[in-house]
Amino acid sequence: MLEGVLAARLQRQVHLAANPDWHWGKQELWFTLPGLRIGPAAHPQLSASRIMVALDWRLLLHGQVQLQQIVLDAPMFNAPWKGAANAGAALSLPGRMIVRDGTLRWRGVTGHTLSLTAVNGQVLAQGPSQLAGDWHWQGKDGRWHWAAEMGPAPALFARNISLRVGTTDDPTLLQVVIPTFLSAAKGMVLPTLRARWQARGQDPAQLRLQALRLNMRQSQLVVQDGALTAGDDLALQVQTGGFDWKTLQGHLAYQITIRRLPQLAARWGLSLPKWTDPNALQRLTSKGTVQLDNSHFQWAVTQGELDDSAWTGKIFGTWSPLAIHVNLHVAQLNLGRYLPAPQPGKAAPLPAVPPQWPVTGEIHVAKLLWGKMSARDLVIHSTASKAQP
Repeated sequence: MLEGVLAARLQRQVHLAANPDWHWGKQELWFTLPGLRIGPAAHPQLSASRIMVALDWRLLLHGQVQLQQIVLDAPMFNAPWKGAANAGAALSLPGRMIVRDGTLRWRGVTGHTLSLTAVNGQVLAQGPSQLAGDWHWQGKDGRWHWAAEMGPAPALFARNISLRVGTTDDPTLLQVVIPTFLSAAKGMVLPTLRARWQARGQDPAQLRLQALRLNMRQSQLVVQDGALTAGDDLALQVQTGGFDWKTLQGHLAYQITIRRLPQLAARWGLSLPKWTDPNALQRLTSKGTVQLDNSHFQWAVTQGELDDSAWTGKIFGTWSPLAIHVNLHVAQLNLGRYLPAPQPGKAAPLPAVPPQWPVTGEIHVAKLLWGKMSARDLVIHSTASKAQP
């Protein structure tokens, strides 16, 4: 009977290992659900060895259901849970929820599965809450701890939220602080989010976001202001930003400064050619907007500078298949910083173009310097290679 009621409500297969048990307390009515499983046996979306639910029996006499307490023994949750009933409704909590040896597996986190295991702790509808456990992702693992002060509100409300994630080598690898969190029918609202990440031997990276709104039902994320810094090498400011991951549409107004590009690229596993001047590519600045529309993108630079060369223009195209079209304007370019100067009677030493070259368009150079050579109003044309991969 109960299995059928839950299955109709959740629109999922529901199985219980045995009949539910119940008993009366002084103020509560306890239900025990042994071996609950929601979803197919091979890949359940939620399972638990036992779930105990406490209801206020006095309110039941008046036709009201109020969850006083939930105890989850060895729960296992497989996310994301697509198509769940009332997915967009505001979240609500029982008076007290206790988790014992829980597990969460979230598939598709940047192409990998994130696992949280040995989860233990409690969450209160009003008061201090905390959960802790182990994490596993991309062949790495460590410990994590979450804490918050839950407050009364029509919907889920919390303040002083902190998340610490570490490994054996880096116990404080990641720290996230959210002063206030509100979940309502239209999504989640975070007035401020601050995060700090630092691996051993590397400079710290810090992220700050303002007026963050996340609507899981509509697959939308909006940020009104933000900043990302990585030591002294990277500083990114976001004026406005929004992304819809269901339709792959988004926009971003930004300002960025990158220093020591060769060293930063090497840290990220990228290799750059050796330039004539070892101090080349030491500073890149850019200000503009980015637009995404499914496989199409458009990057407009209203103000940019590479080393001592100012540049503006647009770069647009598609991701799949990769096709990039450029229309850039450079005030002055000194090629001598990057390529050896040409010798009299010899061909200029230009770098080879890859066999599959997806870039087309024009680069307008108002003044070009290259050793003893100089030119004005130079236009560089690029045509895509017709070579097949």
